[in-house]
Amino acid sequence: MRFFEFQTPKIQKPLSPAQARIKALKDQAERAQAAVKAERARQKIQAGQMDLAKVESTHRKKSQSYKTIYKMNNPYTAWVSAGTYGDFNNALSMALRKKKAGAVAVQIVDNAKMVVYSS
Repeated sequence: MRFFEFQTPKIQKPLSPAQARIKALKDQAERAQAAVKAERARQKIQAGQMDLAKVESTHRKKSQSYKTIYKMNNPYTAWVSAGTYGDFNNALSMALRKKKAGAVAVQIVDNAKMVVYSS
């Protein structure tokens, strides 16, 4: 190591009361800006969560029937409908019965034509 690497840092003099007041106000302003930024981010997250809850609730209201479909012999045959049911548990029961009877693939599809179960 060289000599200039061992130099001690300069000793800072204590701030005068006026300088200390200005420094405190600057620090307070920085903390306030950070708090405003955090609050804006929190409000954006909350608004996004509310929008997501609204979309999910409308999707649940529309998905009141479930269609069970299956492929019996091989995966290249067409899907055959096993029925439409008012709740998921009944549709799942039929899908499992078809699977136990030898179906190659079974699916449960909701009103929006989204697959909610596949086996």
